[in-house]
Amino acid sequence: LKKHYYKAKGRNLDPIHDLKKLLPIAKKSKKYGWLAEYDSMALQEGLRHLKKAFDGFFAGRTGFPHFKSRRGEQSSYHCTNVSVGENWIKVPKLSAIKAVIHRPVTGKVKSITLSMDCCGDFFASILFEDGLAAPEPLKEVKENLVTADDMGLDAFFTDSNKVKVYAPKPLKKALKKVRKASRTLSRRQKGSKNREKARLRLARINRRVKRVRQDFL
Repeated sequence: LKKHYYKAKGRNLDPIHDLKKLLPIAKKSKKYGWLAEYDSMALQEGLRHLKKAFDGFFAGRTGFPHFKSRRGEQSSYHCTNVSVGENWIKVPKLSAIKAVIHRPVTGKVKSITLSMDCCGDFFASILFEDGLAAPEPLKEVKENLVTADDMGLDAFFTDSNKVKVYAPKPLKKALKKVRKASRTLSRRQKGSKNREKARLRLARINRRVKRVRQDFL
């Protein structure tokens, strides 16, 4: 709608002041009635993201805004008015979702961001206020507790105490599985269910390599 108005009438609609007013009307229409199935706060958050994207484009910081891909790393859903339990999370317009809460949530829950990775698994990033004061920054550093690290090729790094730490090299260990899964994926017909299964198999292997690296760091 924003692009159409600019091309047809030369008018630049503001996502907050102009498009936000059209959300209640769109929910009652036949073409955009599916918007009523989603949380109203999430729809408004989408308009705020749209405004931020266009502001960055007109300022020359970013390119022209475009729709995000379902499989993209930035594909996510952000909303407020959520609740969290011991093994579940609750977002508006949906029943409780079973979840693995790896860290206790203490305090007031502010918002949640749901995202899906390349393997089809969903993750929830929960923002909450615990009411605790921020830790005081260090004001002095003891010289005898400082160590120097030298990054190397043979060892990941060697510190000033001559302690060497070696990287796990997960890709080298998983290279045989990666090659086999890649060959299987290349033989599958595009758009078929078997190709999607092969893609997920390769994605899980690469995700494991990525996680081993992150855990090591």
